Amino acid sequence: MRFCFAVAALISSFSMTAHAEDISETDLRAHIEILASDDFGGRKPGTEGENKTLQYIATQWQQAGLVPAAGSSSWYAPVALVDRTPLEQTVRFSRFKGEREKTIRIDDDQIMLRSAMQSGRSTNVPVVHVGYGNQSADALAKAVSTKLAFIFVSSPIGAEDFPSYRERKAKVLAAGAWGVISIAGSEARYPRLARRFRRASTNINADGYHAGMEGIITEAAAEKLLRKAGIDYKQLAKDAASGAFSPVETGVYADLTSSTRVRSYQSHNVIGKIPGRKLGSGAVLFLGHWDHLGECRREPAVDRICNGAVDNASGISLLIETAKRLVKDRPDRDIYFLATTAEESGLLGARAFAADPSFPLEDLVAVFNVDTVALAPDGKLLAVVGRGKTDLDKDLEKVAAAEDREIDKTDKANAFLKRQDGYVFLEKDIPAFMITSAFSDQERLDSFLNGRYHGVDDEVDETLLLGGAADDANFHVALGRYFGSVDTYPLKDGGNLGTNSAGE
Repeated sequence: MRFCFAVAALISSFSMTAHAEDISETDLRAHIEILASDDFGGRKPGTEGENKTLQYIATQWQQAGLVPAAGSSSWYAPVALVDRTPLEQTVRFSRFKGEREKTIRIDDDQIMLRSAMQSGRSTNVPVVHVGYGNQSADALAKAVSTKLAFIFVSSPIGAEDFPSYRERKAKVLAAGAWGVISIAGSEARYPRLARRFRRASTNINADGYHAGMEGIITEAAAEKLLRKAGIDYKQLAKDAASGAFSPVETGVYADLTSSTRVRSYQSHNVIGKIPGRKLGSGAVLFLGHWDHLGECRREPAVDRICNGAVDNASGISLLIETAKRLVKDRPDRDIYFLATTAEESGLLGARAFAADPSFPLEDLVAVFNVDTVALAPDGKLLAVVGRGKTDLDKDLEKVAAAEDREIDKTDKANAFLKRQDGYVFLEKDIPAFMITSAFSDQERLDSFLNGRYHGVDDEVDETLLLGGAADDANFHVALGRYFGSVDTYPLKDGGNLGTNSAGE
């Protein structure tokens, strides 16, 4: 009975402190107006806009009282990036019929190639079709090592919790494929993929992130290649979706060349820390991406800058103001703040951090990603990206109840699970969430995604909704206080930091 009274008193105390020093719309707007101004040029990594953004974030956190946490007393953790833009190519596929070599003609408008280096070339490389590339690592290694792998981009129709294309392609690369050619899911999809492929593609500049040769091909061209090799494409696709599929040696060989513009450069994550009072009690991490698209239109357009006010100057403003409040609390646990680069290019800054963290990831009890928060007039209803994927849902509901907030129980927001930085931590079995009122109204969210999103219109104007963002900011302060305290959130089982079912 005494335990129940103690818990009730604890929750009451938590509720009373969580509302102090509320973050206002004015607080958030002040940062957004600076970060999303034309002077920051759209915050594209590798530009002067990056330098201004990094300095602004680090200065704000330093003034708030955080300490640098990127190592060697620095705020900045370098992230090596590389841009690759396809220029020219030659393509020749062939097969042997008896002792005679037969060319299989594929037109240039049906395939597009990009090499890892400025010049890439292959001769008589065997082509193997891996289906969806979701076989075991051993099976893939035996099938694709030093070969050219064809892989379906789309997931099987009706498949739930199927690995993403990025995950499947990464497995094929890790298995030692010399090249990877991705098959567009339909003829209508190829032009969209080709437009994207034709632009500069950004990735981490390290081994394992790009094959010697990568490309995309139309479904009709892939079907033709297999038909000439005596393989039924539709049957192969059906077999690949069955779950009992083994990679198929096609008997086709590839002679490919590609010239590619390659630009290597260094970007940065920004990392700050509120030191905890109790050593060994774990840590909490708040993160959000600082980058956007830079100049996204060409002349003669007058407005050429994608300013990214909502995506994600709003999230960075939330992190700055949340840090200001939490630093005054002297929490039990270390609380880290991470502003990541190159999220727009595939969560690259978060992936670089997870691969080389400045503190042990196993210390983390919870991770909260903040992205695109300025879309709701108020924050009464909260969508939780990551709900149902860890054992912390009850704790989130407890904080919501104390803050008079309601959690959306439909889990629709999980459609964005793999599209945000928090997923990088879920992949490593660390409880991670993106909690925001901005994703609680599907119609309003769709209106943004189909309109201002990634466009020159995502800027600070009278339509910017910050009521929900301010409520969300105060909720993140409450999250920091709850998970930063060993009283409200003690380590479970003497050190179990939570379980994660994201990979199930």
